[in-house]
Amino acid sequence: MRMTHHRSSRHVVEVTGDPLQCLSATAEAKSSASLPPSVSVIGIDGTSAHTRAGLAALLRRHKRNMSTVPASLSHVIVVIDHPHCTDAWTTSKVHRWAMSIHRRIQRARGIDTDVTALLVNRDVDPHLICERIQELAGRPPGVNPAAVHTMHDIRAHTIAQASANDFI
Repeated sequence: MRMTHHRSSRHVVEVTGDPLQCLSATAEAKSSASLPPSVSVIGIDGTSAHTRAGLAALLRRHKRNMSTVPASLSHVIVVIDHPHCTDAWTTSKVHRWAMSIHRRIQRARGIDTDVTALLVNRDVDPHLICERIQELAGRPPGVNPAAVHTMHDIRAHTIAQASANDFI
C-alpha cells in the first residue's frame, strides 16, 4: 500500500491501495499538504481475478478496508484494473458494491460522500485519469452517489458529467 497526496488549490487527493500504472500520474503529483484529503483514490489490481467469484471476493476484501473514511472526504474514487472491465456482469456487480460502500459511509458519518468506480485496463492513459480526478476534486458530491464508469465513458466527459448522464 502506498500513500501520496496531491494538492490542487485547497483540494487534497490521497492515493492508496494497489500500485496501478494508470494512477502513476496522480501519485507523482505529490505535495506535502497539511490539509486532510477531500478525495480518496483507491487502486485495486483485479488482473488476477479471472472468474466472477474471484472478482466478488476481491471486492469484499477491499470493502472491509473502506469501513472508516475521514470526515473531510467528499469523493471516493476506486480505480479497478480488470481485464473484463466492459463486461455487463462486472459493471453491475461493481455498481452494487459502490452503492453499499456509499450507504455504509452515509450511515457512519451522516453526510454524503460520492463513491465512483472506474473500470480500466492496462491501455488507459494515466494523465487522463489524473485530469479526471482533479476535475472531480473541485466538485461537491453530486446527484449520483454511486457510479461506475469505463474509460470509454470518461474519455470525452468528466466523471461528474458521466455520472449525471447515468443518473438522468
